[in-house]
Amino acid sequence: MIDPLDLLGQPLPDLLRAPMPVQFPGLRPGAHRFDGPGGTLVHTAVRDVLAGYLGSEHVANDHGAFPASEFSDGVVEWSTEQVRTLLGAPRGPIVFGPNMTTLTAMFVRSIAEHVGPGDEIVCTELDHEANVAPWVALARSRGATVRFARLAAPGFLPAQAVLDQLSPRTRWVAVTAASNALGAVTDLSVITEAAHAVGAKVYVDGVQAVAHLTLDLAALGCDAFVASTYKWYGPHAGLLWIDDAVAAGARLPEQVPSAGEELPGRLDLGTTNFEAVLGTGVAASVLLGWNRTEIDAREAELADLLIGRLTANPSVRVLGPELGMPRVPVVTFQVDGLPAESVAQRLASAGVSVWHGTFYADHALRALSPENPDSVRAGIACYTTETDVLALVDAVAEATTTAGHVR
Repeated sequence: MIDPLDLLGQPLPDLLRAPMPVQFPGLRPGAHRFDGPGGTLVHTAVRDVLAGYLGSEHVANDHGAFPASEFSDGVVEWSTEQVRTLLGAPRGPIVFGPNMTTLTAMFVRSIAEHVGPGDEIVCTELDHEANVAPWVALARSRGATVRFARLAAPGFLPAQAVLDQLSPRTRWVAVTAASNALGAVTDLSVITEAAHAVGAKVYVDGVQAVAHLTLDLAALGCDAFVASTYKWYGPHAGLLWIDDAVAAGARLPEQVPSAGEELPGRLDLGTTNFEAVLGTGVAASVLLGWNRTEIDAREAELADLLIGRLTANPSVRVLGPELGMPRVPVVTFQVDGLPAESVAQRLASAGVSVWHGTFYADHALRALSPENPDSVRAGIACYTTETDVLALVDAVAEATTTAGHVR
C-alpha cells in the first residue's frame, strides 16, 4: 500500500511551514472567521489528499482481494494509527462515523444492557446536549437515575461538583473535556480516578479539546472518548475511541450478524465512508506535524486579548472562565440591549463570522443567565490573527454604540 500522504503531491512538513493562508485556502481578505467551534476551515492537505484519492484508481470497498480494495483497508488502518498517536491511545478500537452526536447515541445504545434499575448516571451542566440527551434516554428506558453536576460561577465545572454526585450505584459519568459554549476545561484526571474508585466508567466529549489541547488518553484513564473531525480542520466526520474492557461488552441490538464479532464491525454498521476516514487521518497528521506548543500559546494570547477588550466595554458581559483560568479559546458574550442574533447579524455585516444562540448547551448558559441564555460565541482557531480579534472588538463596539443611540 502507498502512503496516503503521497496523494498530497508535496511533503506534508513543507506545507505545514507555509503561511496560514496557504494552509487554509478558505481564508479570504476582509473575512474574520470566528465560527470554528461549530466547524473550522478545512486544511489544504485534507482537501488535496481527498481530491487525489477520489480521482484515483484506489476508490473501492474494503475486504476484497484486489489492489483498490486493499488500499481501502489500508486507509482505515493508517488513519486509525494517526488518530491513536494524536490522542495518546495505544490500545482500544477506534470507530469512525459521521459526527460526535451520532457516535454517542450509538455508543449509549451499545452499552444499555449493562445499566439497570437503581443504577445512576452522572451528567453535567457544562455539556453539549449530545452528551446528555442519550444518557437521559438510557436512564429512562432502563429504570436508572441521572444526577447532574452543577456549574460554579463564573462558568466552570469544578471536579468536586462531579465527585459529589458519585455513589456506588454510578455506572457512567458523561463529561466534556472542554465546553463548546464557554471554553471551560475540566479536570478529567481527577474525575476519572474518582469515578473508577466507585466502579464507574467515564465517557468524554472531546470535540472542542482536540484542536486546542495535547491529549494523552492512556494517562487520563477515561473509558471512551469521542470527537468530530470538522472541529479540527478535517472533513465532516467523527471518531470514537473505546477502551478494550468497555468494547468487549459493547454491542448494538441492530448489529448485522455478518459484521462479525470484532470491533469496529460490531458497532460500525454498513459501508465505511473511506474518504471521511482518510480525511480524518490527514487532519490528525496535520495536528501532529505542527508545533502545537507554539500554536496553542498564540491562540491563548488572542483569546486573552479578546476577553480583555470585550470586558473593557461596559455594555458587554463575557460568560465563562475569567482570565487566567483553564480554558480553550472559545469566548461567549452578551451585549446589553441587543439580542444575540442582532449582534451576530451586525458583526456579519462587518465581515465577522460568529455564532449566536445557546449552541446546544442550554443547561450551561441558563445556569449563568437564566432569563436570557442566548449569547454570541467566537472561537479562536490556528488561523486567527490579531487583526481578526481587533475587527471583532471594533464591530462589537460599533454595535453597542448604535444600540445606545436606539435606546
